Parts: sequence; structure tokens; C-alpha cells
Amino acid sequence: MIVAPRTATLPGPFRLDGGGVLGNVEVAYEEYGPPDAERRGTVLVCHGLTTDAHAAGRHTWIDRSAGWWDAAIGPGKAVDTDRYRVLCANVLGGAGGTTGPGSRDPRTGRPFGLRFPVVTVGDMVAVQAALADHLGIGRFHAVVGGCLGGFQVLEWMARFPERLERAVVISATPRTSAHNLAFFEVLRQAITRDPRFAGGDYYGGELPADGLALAAMFGAVVWLGRETMERKFGVTLLEGTKPRFTLGPEFTAQAFLAQIAENAPARLDPNSFIYLTRATDYFDLARDAGSLAAALAGFRGRTLLVSYASDWRYPPSDVDEIRVALEANGAPVRHATLESEFGHGAFVYDVDGVGELLRSFLAD
Repeated sequence: MIVAPRTATLPGPFRLDGGGVLGNVEVAYEEYGPPDAERRGTVLVCHGLTTDAHAAGRHTWIDRSAGWWDAAIGPGKAVDTDRYRVLCANVLGGAGGTTGPGSRDPRTGRPFGLRFPVVTVGDMVAVQAALADHLGIGRFHAVVGGCLGGFQVLEWMARFPERLERAVVISATPRTSAHNLAFFEVLRQAITRDPRFAGGDYYGGELPADGLALAAMFGAVVWLGRETMERKFGVTLLEGTKPRFTLGPEFTAQAFLAQIAENAPARLDPNSFIYLTRATDYFDLARDAGSLAAALAGFRGRTLLVSYASDWRYPPSDVDEIRVALEANGAPVRHATLESEFGHGAFVYDVDGVGELLRSFLAD
């Protein structure tokens, strides 16, 4: 499936939750499946922390890899583009073409850097809603997302409950945790303490590659977890059966981390990573409403919650708080907990289980 990236200019001003104001906002997005009125509707897929609007297909025939959820989106797949029009938009503050810290500040002509206003998950969803208006989409058949994308789905349910018929929340909780706050702070510190970070004004110069590499390595260790790393690598030597007793990499786990570090600068914009993780720090759906049930009181559509038994960062018990709140409101909801060795990243790397749930939930 060959897809073309698109960009829309949305007229402002956009007043942000933190008090900042943006003028016109550029939004990068992709669509899959023809916008045929006879189809069952449009599915909005919200991307996660380190991905973007390129969710499926390839931009050219020679692309080495497809979009981040290509295993789930396409003809005959879980999110079936023979049945649904599918939309994925890069979030506000992201590095995939939507207005963010790498965009040019119209007042100075230079990239915003850390002068970009702080954004929230709610701000991201407000821009997505404006994009839907621009595209003539009044109501979504479903809004689907995992991780940061799952936070966005929850914000859709709270802010625009009448604009989605179904919600699919994967590996996301109603608020961030103290552990995630601390985890993201360590990753941000690894980036900002690299001298090449230059206070966020590295555009046009060298990326803080060492800080990015350290953040990516630490992130991989935490995301995979102890049991998964033991199964994948164990204490296995790269060569031979006896250690060489050097200070260089001798084990397969070390080689894996070296590969992660090498690829990190090509995948992430440091400033956008800082802004998106900061948005997750502030995420707490019940904060202003007083309770989770009150925050979700307007949503009467159907909800599918998916968690993973091995996901200790967003555990099933925390995800189940959403089920309890929705049931208290009388809204139909199902919570499925799946098994996978991939933990938090299972919905991307182990699609079979969640794919079958998605297929039946969207079609029912």
C-alpha cells in the first residue's frame, strides 16, 4: 500500500491549556482507504510517543520499512481499509511535520526550540478535532490508540464524547504514575545534559546524539523489562563460549543496546521528545472533573480496553479503573488482558492478539 503524506493548515488562534497561544497550526497526516461515503465510517488512529502519522503502508516502493502499525492497518487487516477510511495525524509538538519546537517561530524566523509553549494531551486532541472539521469528519466510527495514543483516546472521550461511536484504549491509564514521571525525567536529563543540546537550539548544527543514545538505551531496558531481556538475550556471549575479559561489549544484550543507541538520533527529535513526555507528565483525566466517572460522564459509546499482563508501566489494575468508571456511568465497556513477552510495546510488536479484538469490536 503506497500512501502520500499530507499537510493541512488550520487557522488559529489555538489557546493551549498551559496558557500559550499558537497562530496557524500545520498538521501532518495520512489517510488509508478511499473516503467513500458507503463505507462504515472513519477510524482515527492516535500514535504513540516515538512514532508519527506514518502508521501504515510505504511512501515509495523502495522504502525499507512500512508504517509503525502496518501489521494492523490495511486491506483485510484488523483495521480494514476495505471497510473503513483510516486517519492518523501527527500530534501537536511532534516531529513528524505538525507544528512543534522544530517549526519556525513567525516572530523570529528561527525554530522555536524550547521557546515553544508547553502542550498537553488535551491540546493535541483539540488540534485533531480541528483537523477533523477541516476534513469534513463530524463523527468517527472509532478512535483507537495505545500508550500516548491511548491517552489521546481518553481525552476524546472526555472532551468530544459526541464525536466518536467507539473507543479503543490500549496500554494506557487514566493518569500518569510517579514512576513514569521519574522515568521520563531521567530520559530528558540524559538529553539536556549533552553539551550539543545547546539549550534546545541545536537546529542547523549537531544533534545531541550522545544524550539521545543514552536515553534510548535506558528506555529500551525499562520498556522491555527484566524477564523479556532474559528470554531474548540471557547472559549470552557474542563470540565463542568463554569470555575474553575485556571492557568492550562481549554479550548479546550489550550489542542490542549499541544498535539502539546508533539508531536513536535518526528516529527522534530531542525537543519533541521532551515536549511529548512532558505532556504525559501532566496527564490526569480526573484532575479537573473531580473523578474519572465525572470526566467520562458524557461518553455513551462502546469502549474496548486492552492491557497486557507483562506491562508493569501501565498495569492491568490501573487500566481497569477506566472500566469501573464507565460502568458506573452505564456505558458499555469490555476490558481484555492479554499475554505477551513484549510488555508495553506488545500492541505494536505482537499484533495478533489485539488484532482479533480490534477486528470484531470495529465490525460489531
